[in-house]
Amino acid sequence: MTDTALRSPLESTRSLYVACWAVGSVLYGALIAAGYPLVGVAAFGIGAVTAVAIGRRSGRPTFDERDRAVLDEAGRHTVAAVGMTSAVVFPAMVAARALGHVTWPDWFYYAALFIAGLFVVWGVFVALARVRRR
Repeated sequence: MTDTALRSPLESTRSLYVACWAVGSVLYGALIAAGYPLVGVAAFGIGAVTAVAIGRRSGRPTFDERDRAVLDEAGRHTVAAVGMTSAVVFPAMVAARALGHVTWPDWFYYAALFIAGLFVVWGVFVALARVRRR
């Protein structure tokens, strides 16, 4: 077996880091859906703490410039998709509710507030990025 057949420490660290977040997140959702919300929160917390510990203890960067480019692109597409969907769904739902066509559960209010908060945070970071580039 040649040296090139072995995974680099960067790839191994990155894979473990991502796996910890993924497993913690899947367990979080599954356990909440199964009726064990506190256990789900604990599973997510363990996954998050483990991922951060792996990233910090590795002694080398967990992600390189290629990863950053992929994450930047994915972030741009995510913000655009959530923004465009929210720009259509939330006003349409408010109008439909005002006209008496629909009712919605309490979680819909929280989702709307979360999305609004997300875009406030995004706007602040856009402003900060513009100030730093001057």
